[in-house]
Amino acid sequence: MKNSIKLTTMTVLITFSAAAFAQNTAKEGLERIKSNLNNSKSNLTEYEKNLKTVEGNLSEVAKAKSSVESQQKEVAKQAEENTKSIQKLGKQETELQGLINDEKSKTAAENQKIAELEAMIAKIKENQKKRESNVQDYQHQMSQLGEEKKIWNSRRDTLKEQYDQVNKKIRELASEEKEWKGKQQGYKGEVNRWQKEVERQQKISDSYNSLAEVK
Repeated sequence: MKNSIKLTTMTVLITFSAAAFAQNTAKEGLERIKSNLNNSKSNLTEYEKNLKTVEGNLSEVAKAKSSVESQQKEVAKQAEENTKSIQKLGKQETELQGLINDEKSKTAAENQKIAELEAMIAKIKENQKKRESNVQDYQHQMSQLGEEKKIWNSRRDTLKEQYDQVNKKIRELASEEKEWKGKQQGYKGEVNRWQKEVERQQKISDSYNSLAEVK
């Protein structure tokens, strides 16, 4: 802090005109001069003291100013670095905002894909329900076919039995036919033999009748 300057009231030097000085005695004038001298010395001493105080304060102010200027330069340097840091942070903020926007864009696209997939899944589930209904319908048809198959299998067994019976009858008829064909061949041989015999006997008879007529 600045040192306070103490000022003493300076005694006003009284100049005496020749007429006033003439009216006072030499002793009074001397006392006045002596008093003025003492006051002047006192004032000089005080002002010299105050001057030293002022000079000391100026020196302190110069030191403080130098220190403050150094601080000012340091603050300016830090302010510049701070501005650069802010600019750097602003750039990083811009980059991060770009990344955020990119991620949001990708998220929106993915949400769209999710919606499409969910719609596809819903469609697939709907198809599955239809397929389950189809399976139940097919199973019902299978059950009906099973019942119908039982009927046809039963009919097959019946037809097989009938077929076996017919085959048996055919074999019996074939055997009987063979037997009758055998007899047919036998009778044909006999018929042929007896036809020849009749022809032979007819010729004999005809010959005999011819001879009888001639006689």
